[in-house]
Amino acid sequence: MKRPAVITIRATQSAGDEEETTELVTEGNFGWQGERAFLTYQETVATGFEGDTTTLRIEGEERATLLRFGDSRTRLVVEPGRRHYCQYDTGSGVLELEIVGREIQNRLTAEGGEVVLIYHIDCNHALLAVNRVQISVRLRDQSFLPQ
Repeated sequence: MKRPAVITIRATQSAGDEEETTELVTEGNFGWQGERAFLTYQETVATGFEGDTTTLRIEGEERATLLRFGDSRTRLVVEPGRRHYCQYDTGSGVLELEIVGREIQNRLTAEGGEVVLIYHIDCNHALLAVNRVQISVRLRDQSFLPQ
C-alpha cells in the first residue's frame, strides 16, 4: 500500500578536495511490501529532470535500486561490495558509469524513517566521486489532508 509522504534527500558528493551537498524536499509516496521499501516522487525543475518519475526500492541493507522514468531513463544499483554498470541519462546525453557500493544503513520501517546510501562513482575503473545520499521519509498525517 502506498501512502503520501514527505521525502527529504540530502546528497553529498566528494571529488578530490571538493565537496558539494544538495538537498531536495518533495512530496511523494512511500510503500512497504515484505522486507522492501518503495519511494516514488516526481522530479522537478530543481533537479534537472522535470516531469520524470523516480522510484527507489530498498531491500534491507543488501541492495538499493533507483529507477528514473520519463525523458531521462536511469537504473542505478547500490549493493555493498559489488560493482554495477549504469547508463546515467543526464538529459543532455548518456554517461556509462560504474557504481561501487560501500554501505547501506537502513532504518526504514513501514512508518517511515531513514536510509543512507554510500557509493563510489567510477568511470573505466577510475574514481570520479564518492556519494553519500541520506533519504528521510515522513508519512503525511492523513487527518490533515484535504477531503
